[in-house]
Amino acid sequence: MAIVSFWTEDSKETGQTSTAIAVATQMAIQHNKKVLLISTYANNKEFDAAYLKPQVQKTNLLSFLNLTKKSVGMESGVTGLMKIEGSNKLTPDMIRDYTGIIFKDRLEVLSGFDGVETAAIDSFYVSLVKKANMAYDIVIIDLKKGINELAQDMLTVSDVIVYGMTQKRHSIEEYSKSRKEGYTSKMNNLIGYIGRYDKFSKYTQKNIIRSIKTKDSLFPIVYNTLFSDACDEGGVVDYFLKMQTVSEKDRNANFLNNVKELIQGILYKIDEMQMMK
Repeated sequence: MAIVSFWTEDSKETGQTSTAIAVATQMAIQHNKKVLLISTYANNKEFDAAYLKPQVQKTNLLSFLNLTKKSVGMESGVTGLMKIEGSNKLTPDMIRDYTGIIFKDRLEVLSGFDGVETAAIDSFYVSLVKKANMAYDIVIIDLKKGINELAQDMLTVSDVIVYGMTQKRHSIEEYSKSRKEGYTSKMNNLIGYIGRYDKFSKYTQKNIIRSIKTKDSLFPIVYNTLFSDACDEGGVVDYFLKMQTVSEKDRNANFLNNVKELIQGILYKIDEMQMMK
């Protein structure tokens, strides 16, 4: 059982949420793992958009969240779970009652908290993730960007940190500075990915590694138009199921291979960190 946090200090777009969605979905299809994907962003609907068709988002959200027999109305799973936690009744096995089930016994999701973010919510997320780690093989967290209190607490309990960067100079420099003398300089459980990757950029994977002299694994994740559309139209499941038999000549093959390589990097790092305990 492992906690994997997708995170970055970069405030710019790195494709973090979509990369976490891609990794969680492909991992559930390809590997014999029970995965929980959690958003820590308030009022976030990106998971709903990725896994629910637009008409279902409007008419069947309760069913998706598995809340039809609950009395919490249209609240998200996280909101409902926090109410149970407040009465000291939340157990690891109860979390499943508030998740959206994507693949039975393989992939479940928890969208972000509905409402205003507070210190109490941040504290609850850490407690929730620890309990979820007892019930799932891998808990994947789409963690709020930046060095905030939630990020610091969550990164402390994470087995692996997947740090996002882009091919922009400022992003590369920020990553390099952080790893050498900044916030992540003492972290040995970190791997990096290069979001929205363009092979024609001068900042290629090899050039970045060479220029910042890092020993970290940096995994490129190419931008893929069809996957981006799927994330917006509830088509992520259909997209990945179709991609499992795609030809290597297909334009989507590179993206799928990137995702698979990042998954292997995460699983390898999990094994490495567990061996060090």
